[in-house]
Amino acid sequence: MRTKSEARKDAIMSVALEVFREVGFDAASMSQIAARVGGSKATLYNYFQSKEELLFEAMTHSADKHADDVLELLQTEGDFGRQLHRFVASLLKLVNAPETIEILRVAISVGGTTDIGRRFYESGTQAVWAHIASTLQVEVGKGTLRDTDTEVMAMHLRCLCEAEMIRNLLGAHQRMSAAETQRKADYIVAIFLRAHGA
Repeated sequence: MRTKSEARKDAIMSVALEVFREVGFDAASMSQIAARVGGSKATLYNYFQSKEELLFEAMTHSADKHADDVLELLQTEGDFGRQLHRFVASLLKLVNAPETIEILRVAISVGGTTDIGRRFYESGTQAVWAHIASTLQVEVGKGTLRDTDTEVMAMHLRCLCEAEMIRNLLGAHQRMSAAETQRKADYIVAIFLRAHGA
C-alpha cells in the first residue's frame, strides 16, 4: 500500500513533467511547479534536492511505468510473432506520443549542461533494451530466433521502432492512426523475423 508521502511525490513528479514539457527546463521554476501542485517550494525540496533531480526522477518514474507496461507484452506465453507485434505496436504508440517527444526534447536541451540525459539513458532506456535482449535470448533458447548476438538483435529492433524519432524531435511529427500503427508494426515484425527468425 502506498503512503501519503509516496502519493504526494508522484503528484509532484507528474505536475513537474507537465511544466517541463510546456515551458522547457530553463523556463520552468520550482515556484511554478509548487504553485501548480498546491504547495510550497519548501515541500518540493523535501522530496528533491534540486530542479535537475526533480526532472531526472520524474522522467525515470514515468519511463519505468511505461516500460513495465510495454515489456509485459513480450513476457506472455504463446506465439512469439504475436507477442512481438503487440510489443512493437505499443512501443510505436509510446515513442510517437506528443508527450514522449516533448520530454525527450527537454532531456536533450539539458544534455550539454547536466548529466541528466546520460543518467536517464543509462538507468532507463539502456536498461530496458538490455532486458529486451535477455528476452530475445530466451527465444533463441526455444529455437524461435537464430543463435546470434541478442544485443545486436535488440538494437536492430529498437532502430526499426524509433526510425521516425528524429523527424518527431525536429517538429515534423504526424500523429499515427491506429491502422497506420498496426501496418507499421506488421512491417517491422516481418523485417525483424526475416532477419533473425530461426
